[in-house]
Amino acid sequence: MSSHPFSAKLSAKAMALKNEKLTHLHFYYHNLLAGPNVTALPLNPKGPLDFNDPTMVDNPLTLEPELNSTTVGRVQGLYGVASRTDVAFVELVNFVFTADGEYRESTVTVLGRNPILAAGIREMPVVGGTGVFGFARGKVHFKTYSFDTTTGNGVVECDIYVFHY
Repeated sequence: MSSHPFSAKLSAKAMALKNEKLTHLHFYYHNLLAGPNVTALPLNPKGPLDFNDPTMVDNPLTLEPELNSTTVGRVQGLYGVASRTDVAFVELVNFVFTADGEYRESTVTVLGRNPILAAGIREMPVVGGTGVFGFARGKVHFKTYSFDTTTGNGVVECDIYVFHY
């Protein structure tokens, strides 16, 4: 019996939770701040590109680093400056899978600090998910594939390692 009227103890079996799986996902996302198909919109633009503006994103996920390669989903959420001393964002994004197959309409949620100019691989936590990725936990490795300092457009390579049921 629960000690609170608003809670109840549940068994994993009753929730149809089985053995955990570990899935590795690999793709690229395109953060487009300039050009004909902008996918990242500053919430408080002050004129020219300003990395201090919090930004909403609806970025394409593709199998290859080229924007015209096969789209498998979207990265939807927001990011903003998290540090006064270095270039780091706090990000809250959902990887939304749209391609036909077992992951369609599932999501992986990532929340954390991203030091975007750091060399090499940057790691952030997976904090949840939906659909196939319900009860998800894990980590994401981000690596900048390309970045245009004039437009702010960038391509990021993503490896997601996610535990789920």
